[in-house]
Amino acid sequence: MVSVNADMSGAVYWRFPSTAGTVKYLNPATKYYFKVRSLKSDGSALTAYSAAATATTGAAAPAPPAGLKAVGQTGDSVSLSWGAVAGTAEYRVMVSANADMSGAVYWRFPSTTGTVKLLKPATKYYFKVRSLKSDGSALTAYSAAATATTGAAAPAPPAGLRAVGQTGESVSLSWGAVAGTAEYRVMVSANADMSGAVYWRFPSTTGTVKLLKPATTYYFKIRSLKSDGSALTAYSSAVSAKTGAATPAAPTGLRMAFQTPTALGLAWNAAPAAERYRIALSPNADMSKATYYRFTELSADIRGLTPGTAYYAQVRSITADGTNISAYSPIVRISTSAAPVLGPVANPLSVASYNIHCANCEDQMPTEVPWVDRRDAVVKTIVSKRPDIMGIQEASQGWLADSPAGGLSQFEDLRNRLSDAGAPYKLTNEMRNNCVDPHTPTDCIPKEQGATKGTRIFYNPDKVRIVRSGSKLLPSLSLEKNQRYLAWAEVVQLSTGKHFFFGDTHLEVDKAEGYNELRRQQAQTIVSVIKAQNTTNLPVLMVGDMNSSKWLVPSNAPYDVFTAAGLVDPLGNTYGSTLPSGYATAEKVTNRNINSWNGFERLARASAPGTNGTYIDYIFTSKMRVPTWETVANVDSAGNYVGQLPSDHNMIYATVSLP
Repeated sequence: MVSVNADMSGAVYWRFPSTAGTVKYLNPATKYYFKVRSLKSDGSALTAYSAAATATTGAAAPAPPAGLKAVGQTGDSVSLSWGAVAGTAEYRVMVSANADMSGAVYWRFPSTTGTVKLLKPATKYYFKVRSLKSDGSALTAYSAAATATTGAAAPAPPAGLRAVGQTGESVSLSWGAVAGTAEYRVMVSANADMSGAVYWRFPSTTGTVKLLKPATTYYFKIRSLKSDGSALTAYSSAVSAKTGAATPAAPTGLRMAFQTPTALGLAWNAAPAAERYRIALSPNADMSKATYYRFTELSADIRGLTPGTAYYAQVRSITADGTNISAYSPIVRISTSAAPVLGPVANPLSVASYNIHCANCEDQMPTEVPWVDRRDAVVKTIVSKRPDIMGIQEASQGWLADSPAGGLSQFEDLRNRLSDAGAPYKLTNEMRNNCVDPHTPTDCIPKEQGATKGTRIFYNPDKVRIVRSGSKLLPSLSLEKNQRYLAWAEVVQLSTGKHFFFGDTHLEVDKAEGYNELRRQQAQTIVSVIKAQNTTNLPVLMVGDMNSSKWLVPSNAPYDVFTAAGLVDPLGNTYGSTLPSGYATAEKVTNRNINSWNGFERLARASAPGTNGTYIDYIFTSKMRVPTWETVANVDSAGNYVGQLPSDHNMIYATVSLP
């Protein structure tokens, strides 16, 4: 019996089956009187009422959370927010699709926001919220209901998920696009139930999942994500794929094969199934900022490096298209050698090679003009450097159209004009033709006169003296072809008294089948002449237009022949590379990136600064210092030749120190 009055008037009654019970629906902060009696099973009194006991109810319960509202929705969820209530341990949200809250489900949240999930798309829902105590009992009543309608149904998951490739440690996947996708999340597991899954994100409809175990079946599912990372779609059905066999072992035995100040040679042992090899080279031990190189052989020549610098290298095997076959080998530390400290050269010898373009050649090149209109430019170029000795090519022995009585050849005209310009050069051989009358080929009665057509050696008698000279007719595939010669001389440098052997040539120009081999034979003939005539092993300077470059297929045959015979290209302009060899001997270079053949084109043909251009003209040396090397070219800041181009070739010039 419960009453607010001591006389128990206005009492209400509660029944309980045991010796404890809670009387509810009382008024807050009110004193109540309580009596209890026992009842029989038929509800009649077994005892009288006890004496009254009193108790006062606590303060009124807090009001329900205020401001319940929907702050966002998707096709299967609604996000809510509400006001805080002091003393709340958790909030319980009641959710129903019915206004009377029938069939409600409940969600608990620790703070004043929460997202109710697993809802039906495009459906109106009713929400109420109440505060709970730490024991889960109600702290407040439920709030008034708020409503929200879920969005349209979520798009279907990405379709067509499939494996499109695999290695021993990766599987590449593709799938169909879903409109509105910011990213795709791939779930990966080695278990069909997707337990223990890991996740990968990809921005497009393809992706490669890595770090997998070899020869293992994996299961993959995919879903679309919104820009905030939340799900746009459910996950797709699973597909499976098996990784390949274990990745082959990395190549072994990576080691330094040679070192120079600017290059490093590497070598390693063959790896199974390798089609190519990739070298990673870095200035940092952690391989950051690495540069990568591909090689088909078991060695590498890596150029363009910094002197006296440590580098770190690794090698891996790859396929022909660059796909990785193996992991990288362990890191090897290597270093370039320090740059040598070289003193000045006391008595340098200057040397040049210059194809001046024959006077009777009219090839319709862009800025080509007749000899009479460019010979002053040729003279100016030579005088600008005044080489002590030079090999000239295409200085025709034929008479010029403006010749005086008795005729004048192109090489004689050049000699005379150099003299008039204050550079009194001489020729090692002044004979025009190998005839009894060497002045004209008309009615020629053959006689060896040492004439070499347009291939001529010019020398400055104030700087060098000719001891002896000669020539050699080179092999030819046809008598109708222009004859090719080697002009040679034993020479003394006057300032030092040192002797040297000098050669000048102009090899076959034809690039048709068979002519690369002819140039090889011509170069071999030159090497044999040098050996026969240079019996005291004098220093050698071999110059000329070889009509063969580092890009010529199948090979740069003359270059190969001369270097195999011990001659050195100061530029280190080896086959197929723009970077100079580590064994390049030119100490200071100028215009090395400008090609030696210009084709009378206004824009200079050139490679990137600091690299070697393409050369068909060469100065080869035996072992000696080469303090300077230059492609003599007047080029403006835009890369255009300035003024009249003297020839379709640029003069190349060097200074050397005779040993």
